[in-house]
This record gives sequence, structure tokens and C-alpha cells, in this order.
Amino acid sequence: MRLRSPSVAKHVKQSKGNGAAHKQRLVSEQSAFLKRAGKMAPGAKKLADAQMVLNAVVMEVDAAAIEELAQDPDVYRISRVKDYELDLSETVPYIGALTPPASGFDGNGVSVAVLDSGIDYTHADLGGPGTFPDYLDAWGTFIGDPAQTTRDGLFPTAKVVEGFDFVGELWPTFGPLLPDEDPIDFEGHGTHVADIIGGNLGVAPGVDLYAVKVCSAVSSSCSGIALIQGMDFSVDPNGDGDVSDAVDIINMSLGAGYGQPFDDDLSQAVENASAIGVLTVSSAGNCGDKPYCTGTPSSAPSALSVAQTQVPSASLQNITVAGTDYPAVFQ
Repeated sequence: MRLRSPSVAKHVKQSKGNGAAHKQRLVSEQSAFLKRAGKMAPGAKKLADAQMVLNAVVMEVDAAAIEELAQDPDVYRISRVKDYELDLSETVPYIGALTPPASGFDGNGVSVAVLDSGIDYTHADLGGPGTFPDYLDAWGTFIGDPAQTTRDGLFPTAKVVEGFDFVGELWPTFGPLLPDEDPIDFEGHGTHVADIIGGNLGVAPGVDLYAVKVCSAVSSSCSGIALIQGMDFSVDPNGDGDVSDAVDIINMSLGAGYGQPFDDDLSQAVENASAIGVLTVSSAGNCGDKPYCTGTPSSAPSALSVAQTQVPSASLQNITVAGTDYPAVFQ
């Protein structure tokens, strides 16, 4: 549920006001609303909140109570928080990024938050020791191992300088969202994305990476709740309400197909982050040549939306009908 007062990012952009003080006002506003909501929707459960890129509380409520909640004077909008899917393609060699650019720009001094499945900060291509024992020390030996939830001296690193895990290791297959301090990657997608961006042979090997874990360790799903929280974190990593420590770029190699930005609160979060100078780069989708399939949040007006393209490894399959071969696309 989005409330009417502007987010911290929007407030700072509009009035050049104090972000920390405004964040505290939003916390108080949300607290007062939650008390009223508890009377209107007994049994309602708060799941998350955001103040930096959205003024929002995420709640689990009985559908019968939504109409009454919508009448609350502080409520601007009520909508479902949807989940997203990971996207990734073969890229770096194809765009000629294996050799440093002649300009000498390698990303030095730029910070990039990778909103994904986490980052394996022990990986050699990301400046880590690159050994399996070190990875086991960071990850643990099984799903739910306590080693995955606390920082044990291995994180942060010189390359992966900060981050947070907003999903945990069990969601959605084995349990609920269980945020923790250690964004170690198990699924692998986020590490691959981080390597393309800033690994030893990446596009911009000089960048500082922020590992913001918003996607599952056990499926390809990315939590809509965690994504909003991850955006909030990215514009205010130390959580003090001051956006001076915001990252330069947020990368989301993920999306929801056929997305319309006005249906999607994550897209509004992108707009608010853009207003304070944080660029969001997001995949337009992996759905090929189907019309109108561009996803969210890449359809947000201020997002840098990156389209899918064919790469050298792509191939065309044939289907044989009555002895004749025809080109075929599996969909």
C-alpha cells in the first residue's frame, strides 16, 4: 500500500529538504496507518516497508478488507506486489568488452548495485580467493546452514563492497522470506551478472559492486517485496535517510513480461531513484520477437531498458512436416 506523502527520494528532489528527518516522518506516518489498519483488517500482517524510493507498507490482508483500507485518507494506492523472473544472455565478448576501451574508462569510482540472486564474493574473477573451501565457509554446506546468514569476516570485500540479503535461502520453495546480512549467491545468476559488469574480464572491471540479494536461492523467482526493499537499500545503504551514499547504478537483469509501468510499484521506485540521479538498468525481457512483451520495471520511462538480441551461439531449429523441413521457434 502506497501512502500519500512523497518518498524520501521524491522529497529530496522536490524541496532539497533533509532526507533523514523526512524518513522519520514517513516511519511515523506508516506506524499510525498500521494501527488504523489493524482495526479495519483484524489479522492483517505487515511484511515489509519502504521509505526511500516508495512510501509504502507491504501487508497480507483479507481481500474483504481492501475496500475499507482504500478509504483511509493516507492511502494513495493499493496493489498486489508481484514477483519477477531472472533474465541473462551471452554478452561480453559479443559487444567487444573483453579488451579495455580505448578511452581508458573502466568504471573506476562508479558503484553498481546488482539486484539479483546475490554475489559469490569468494569467486576469483571478483577478487576472491577462488577456492571451494572458501565458498563453503561463506555459503555453508546445506540450505538453511547458519553460515549463510551472518557475516563471518569474508564479506564485504575490496570488490563487493557492501550488500544485503532480502530473501534468505528458503523462499519460495521451502519457507518464507528470511532476510539476513550475508548476500552470498547459491543460484549463480547474480554472480554471472556481477562478473559481466565488473569482473576481471567484465565490461567495467573498476566498479565497486553492491550485492543486493532479491532473488531465490532455490528457483528463478525474484521477490517483489525484496526488490522494493533492495531499491530502498541501494539509494541509502547505511539506512540513515541521507541519499548522499546512494549507488550510481542499479542493475536488474530480471523482469515481469508484458509489463505496464503504471501497474507496477517497482517502476515507480525506479522513477523516484532516477529523480535523485540513480540510473536503473533493466532487461526488456527474453521473450524474442513476440510483440508488446517488454517487461517491467524496464518499461519505466527513466529506466535504461536493454533489449534481448541474438548472439553467435544462437541456432534455428527445424520441424519436419510430411518430409519437409520448416524453420521453427519454440514458444
